[in-house]
Amino acid sequence: WIDNKTFEVVPLSHIEGWEQVAPDRWRFKLREGVKFSNGVPWDSAQAKFWLDWSGDEETAGNEGSNSFGFHGVIGGEVVDPLTVDITCGKACPILPRTLIFTKVTEMGWWQAASEDEKVSNNVGLGPYKLADWQRGVKVELEAYEDYKPNKAFAAQAPIIPNVRQVWRTEALVRAAMLEAGEADWAEISLDDRDRVPKHVVGTNNEAYLFVIDTVHHPELSKKDVREALTLAVDCETLMEQIFDDLFTCFTGMAQMGTEGITAENSRGYDFDPNRARELLKQANYSSENVIKLHMRNQRIPKDTEYGEAVVTYWKEVGINAELHVVESSVHTGVGRSNCGHGRTKTDFENAAGSTLHEKCASLGPGKTTFQSMHLTAPATSTESLDFASRQGRLRLSCYGRSSGVCDDTLQAMTDACVVVNFGPKRVQCNTEIADYVRDNFLVYGNFVNVAVYGLSADLEWDPYYSPRIRANTLRFTK
Repeated sequence: WIDNKTFEVVPLSHIEGWEQVAPDRWRFKLREGVKFSNGVPWDSAQAKFWLDWSGDEETAGNEGSNSFGFHGVIGGEVVDPLTVDITCGKACPILPRTLIFTKVTEMGWWQAASEDEKVSNNVGLGPYKLADWQRGVKVELEAYEDYKPNKAFAAQAPIIPNVRQVWRTEALVRAAMLEAGEADWAEISLDDRDRVPKHVVGTNNEAYLFVIDTVHHPELSKKDVREALTLAVDCETLMEQIFDDLFTCFTGMAQMGTEGITAENSRGYDFDPNRARELLKQANYSSENVIKLHMRNQRIPKDTEYGEAVVTYWKEVGINAELHVVESSVHTGVGRSNCGHGRTKTDFENAAGSTLHEKCASLGPGKTTFQSMHLTAPATSTESLDFASRQGRLRLSCYGRSSGVCDDTLQAMTDACVVVNFGPKRVQCNTEIADYVRDNFLVYGNFVNVAVYGLSADLEWDPYYSPRIRANTLRFTK
C-alpha cells in the first residue's frame, strides 16, 4: 500500500518484499506464518491464483476488476512455497505501485462459493474478519486473532475488537448519532461540523470530476460543446458559496503529487458565458439532444447542491441539461458503459473501422446499460501517483471500463508511457498525456475532494491519504 507520510509503496502483512529481476518480471517474497481468516496458510500457490485471475483480460480486464485497470496483463509463477514471480505482458517498471488493488481471498473458499457468497462474504488476510453482513443495514467485523501485523501503518494490529458499520444515508442523521453518542465515526456534511463532539478535515486523494462521453453522445463528442460546458460555470463562486472555500477549483484528473499533474494542466477554467454561447453556435449545437449529468447522492459533501448549480449555469447559456441523482449501483452501471466495458481487444480487432476511435464508435456503449454515459461524477483516486498507469488506463483508454475517451494518439501515448522507467522521462510522458487530455478532451475537473469526519470525543483517528477507512488505525483514548 502507499505510506501516508512517505508516499512510498510498503508491504502489507502478507508480503516480505520484492525486487525487479527483468524489465517484465518481479520477484515477491511472501511472509511465513500468515493465514487466511479460515485458517488456511497463505503461500505462493494462493498468490499465483489471484495474480493470474486479476491479470487475465477475460476474467478481470473489462469485467469489473479495479486491479486490471492499474497493471494490465500479468501472471504468477511459483518459485517456491513463499516466493512468486510476477510476469507482465510488457515492461512493468512500477509494478508494485500498480498492484495495490489486487484481490486476495482464500482460493479454496472462493472456488467453492456461490456467486451470491462471493459478493456477500469474504475470507481474507486482513486484521478483521467478517462476522455479519446484512445488506444495506450493517456490517459487523471481529478482530482476527491470528492476524500477523507488520511495521506499516496500514498493517498494524487491531486495537478495537469489534467494529459495527451501519448505513445511514442522511448526513444529518449521521451527525445526530454522533451527537447522541450512538456512533463513534461518521462522514458528515460541512454544515454539521459544530454539532458533533469533534471533527477532522482532510483530502483523500480523490479528484472530483465529470467524466464525459466524447465518443457516442451526439453533442458531447464535439470539442466546442465540451469547452462550452467548462466556460459556462463560475467555479470560484461555487467554491465560496457552497463549500465555504474549503475546496479549490482544480481541473486535473488526479491530485497534485501525481506524476504528470502540474499547476498549468490542473488550473481552473475561465468563466466566460459569452464565449460558451459562441462555441455552442460554432458547433451547431442542437438542444434536442439532452445532456445528462449523473451524480451519486452524498458521494462527496453537498454534491447534489453543487450539481444543481452547475446544471443551472449550463442552462443559462442555452444547454439542454438535466441533473440525475441516482443510487450507487445505478451510477456505477452508467459510468461503466464505455465501448471497452465487457469487450476484449479481439472484439476491437473485429469491429468495423480503421482506427480505434472508429471501432469504439461502431461497437457502441458497453454493458451494462449499452447507452451513453453522458456525464458521470466519480470521485476518482490515483493511489499509484502515476497518471498514465491509473487514469490513462481507467478513464482515458479505449479499453477502460470507466472511460469516456477513445483516441488513437492518446492510446499510443499511454501505451508508450507505462513501460518507461522511473525518472525524468516518465515524468515527461505523464505530463504530456495530462496536457493532451486537458487540451483535447476537457474532462470536466471540479476540485480535489475534501471530506469532513465527525468523531466521538475519545476516538483518535487521522484522515488517510487513501479514500479507505481502515478500522485497525482507529483507537480510543479511554
